[in-house]
Amino acid sequence: MLVVVLTYAGQLLYGANRTDLSLAFSVAWLAALPLVLTQPWARKSIDRMPVVWVGVAFGLVLLAGVLSLTPFFGPHPIWSMAPGAIRTVTMDPYSTWLELFKLLGLAAAFMVGASFGGDDDRAKQLIQGLMVAGLAYGVWAFVNFETNRALLFGQPRHLDPNRLAASLSSANIAATFFGALVVLNVADITRRLERQRERRSGAFHMRHLEGLMLAIAVPLLGLLVAFSCLILTLSRTGIVATLAGVVVFLGVRALINAKKGAFLAPLIGIVVIVLGLIIAIVALSNGAVGSRLVSFQEDAALREGLYAAHWNAFLASPWQGYGLGTFKHVNDLAMNDANREQLYGVGALHNVYIQWLEEAGLIGALPMFATIALIVGRIIRGLTERQRVRLWLLAILSVLGIFLLHSATDFPLQVPSMTLFLSLLLGLGYRMARR
Repeated sequence: MLVVVLTYAGQLLYGANRTDLSLAFSVAWLAALPLVLTQPWARKSIDRMPVVWVGVAFGLVLLAGVLSLTPFFGPHPIWSMAPGAIRTVTMDPYSTWLELFKLLGLAAAFMVGASFGGDDDRAKQLIQGLMVAGLAYGVWAFVNFETNRALLFGQPRHLDPNRLAASLSSANIAATFFGALVVLNVADITRRLERQRERRSGAFHMRHLEGLMLAIAVPLLGLLVAFSCLILTLSRTGIVATLAGVVVFLGVRALINAKKGAFLAPLIGIVVIVLGLIIAIVALSNGAVGSRLVSFQEDAALREGLYAAHWNAFLASPWQGYGLGTFKHVNDLAMNDANREQLYGVGALHNVYIQWLEEAGLIGALPMFATIALIVGRIIRGLTERQRVRLWLLAILSVLGIFLLHSATDFPLQVPSMTLFLSLLLGLGYRMARR
């Protein structure tokens, strides 16, 4: 399936976290959208999708970005040092153009997902295709990590060899992705258990165990592989965010089904087994996770200095910001002798919220936050209206929660392949939430 191939091609190519690759995949998704829309079912799905408010909010994001390429809000003072240059709000017009183009790629991925979401069966096939491909990706990542940690595709890997990063730019980013796969596989296991319960007459007996295990074999394997890879990333926030996502998913699902019988008993047993395996993996990792936890305070102190410098930069220009894609320039300007240790060599703020406020200003950041809120609101509403796909809607919300939580301390939402993956899922969930 083209969509699955595009998703994992981006992951394999270093998360598309280079200018040329990010542009290439934005073009690929923009090209994929009209190809998908050649199908009658895709056009029908888009025709029936409510897009006005989300479209307006996202349009305001693009408009704010375009206006930053002009002196509309007042040019940045740095242009006074370049006589004859076109003065703009953004400090780096080239980077801002690139970021705007990548935003168009995200919109295309969202619409591709929405085109599949108009048919429940087709939507489930896409999600399961992503999970099966994720299983293969996880197996490859695990084998590559255990056999040759120093190389990736035959080239030296300039990352911590003791942390699994798969083909992505850091182990923390890999943790977010494998965390998303964990939630999707938990949702699939839950769905299959429910189907088995509906088909079974009477109480659960041990003779039903064989059929139940066969029914959940593939997602259970996917869950174990994804969890193993997640733990091997040694990402503190990634692990916590994933566990929070799973707990919220199971808790909400239990509340929804509180009056429908005790179907969760087998699921709880499976979760306990998985958690036991996780503990075993941690024990076998020679205390690596423990050492990461010990260094938490030191890392937090470094992040605190980084956040403070860039929060002050935001406060100095709260409305128009400094332009999309200008983080490195702002970081250089904010650096001084007191914070050099925290700011030197940093490529991202490790907090997407402060970085968006700093780059886009309130004029650009608030519409982006509103866009996400409108999408979430539509999916939450679908939880009450679309019982047939409720599990998948809840899973997509949990995946979004993992991304948003981890983005408070890292940068998964600034890696192109990760944002394209999330946009695809959000488009799928947004359309699935409406009949």
